[in-house]
Amino acid sequence: MNKGLASPVIRPAAYLMIAAVIAFAAVCGAAQYWRTDLDPIAVPLSIYLTGPGGAYVRLTYYLMGVALIVFAVPAYRATAAPLRSALALVLFAIPGLLLPVVAATELFKGTSHEDLAALIHGLAAQSTFLTLSFGMLLLSSRWRRDPRLGVSRYPGLLLAWLATVALWLQVLMRNLPHGLMQKLLIVLILLWLSWAARQLLRSTR
Repeated sequence: MNKGLASPVIRPAAYLMIAAVIAFAAVCGAAQYWRTDLDPIAVPLSIYLTGPGGAYVRLTYYLMGVALIVFAVPAYRATAAPLRSALALVLFAIPGLLLPVVAATELFKGTSHEDLAALIHGLAAQSTFLTLSFGMLLLSSRWRRDPRLGVSRYPGLLLAWLATVALWLQVLMRNLPHGLMQKLLIVLILLWLSWAARQLLRSTR
């Protein structure tokens, strides 16, 4: 790979992802405390998109959406040419497009479009988790074989598999606390994205 060509694209994308992860974790984590009217174990994160401080939570969704779209192409370019996957690129770009939809549909609560918005919200949210989990697994497996990106390959693989297991536990075991399981999944995704951003920075050294 031509480092001189890739570095100007890869490093800003990595820093944007790190900023998005920090903002998302800080705001959504703080929301668990300022929303004293909600049970953080029972309710999913989407409930925090409206009500007190909802605008800040929505803003982090928009920021993460942009960061994922920006991340998709540099992650592809940072991978050694024989290991590049266009599917992995698409699997990160799709949730980047869907996250703003997830946030915006919550604004239709209490309107005549509430039912349609709820349907779109549910489809967009599930699609976001599915595409991210598959994208994380695929990219981690490709980077595992990349001489430049495979140095710390095990944390990425482990986090990707843990996130996938958490996702399917949430889908298949409905008796588990929905809010807790969803937030655990989100934490694992954020940790993986932080790891991936660090890998991108390492690839440009």
